[in-house]
Amino acid sequence: MGRFDGKVAIVTGAASGIGRATGKAFAAEGASVVLADVNEAGLVEVEKEIKAAGGKCISVRVDVRSPEDVDNMVSRTMEAFGAVHILVNNAGVGQFMPFHCLSEEDWDVVMDVNAKGIFLCSRAVVPIMIDQNYGRIVNVTSIMGEVAAIAQSVYNASKGAAKMLTQGMARDLAEFNILVNAVAPGMVETGLTRSTFADEAQRKWFEERIPLGRVGQPEDIAPAILFLASDDARYITGATLKVDGGMTCAAG
Repeated sequence: MGRFDGKVAIVTGAASGIGRATGKAFAAEGASVVLADVNEAGLVEVEKEIKAAGGKCISVRVDVRSPEDVDNMVSRTMEAFGAVHILVNNAGVGQFMPFHCLSEEDWDVVMDVNAKGIFLCSRAVVPIMIDQNYGRIVNVTSIMGEVAAIAQSVYNASKGAAKMLTQGMARDLAEFNILVNAVAPGMVETGLTRSTFADEAQRKWFEERIPLGRVGQPEDIAPAILFLASDDARYITGATLKVDGGMTCAAG
């Protein structure tokens, strides 16, 4: 018996990185998983891996900025599995440019994916969860929603918005037994950060500032997401769990 037998989980940004690790982890613990991403080639690979291991999943191309794409994702989920118990809002984009060089388009892209995407995806599944009187929503934010970084002002703003949206949703949805929490990763090696950590000097600089002495991997984040989506976390809502190797407690 897996922790998520009989549960249906949607994971956005599932083609790579944290989303990929999370989708595979849910499937390994018995969930029927919907893998959602704009990267169709990546989705194909993750779906193959899950099915080869005996898991159940489908993949759907989704741009989380598009209400039509999001509605299609939910419709496909209901057609395939008949329910939505868990939503992991993981899709995200980075921004590495000084504030004075940013365009309005830069703002729109980052805020639309990292904040509006959470709104659209959550809004689409909440009516189903209300009817079930059961739901778990986990938003992947970042420690950068609390700690400002050089050349990441809009990313900081988007992740701060995601954190507060998590808390507001938790207040509004508690009466329906829908728990809403966030996981805030620290420095994790994904497609967004791989070029940074490929530079040995930069990698060493970060490792020296992380008490656990290493950069995180997607597989370090997925267990925290699964915990908050599980019934082990049945009395937790509105929380943000930092998974950063101790980096923020050692800041300064």
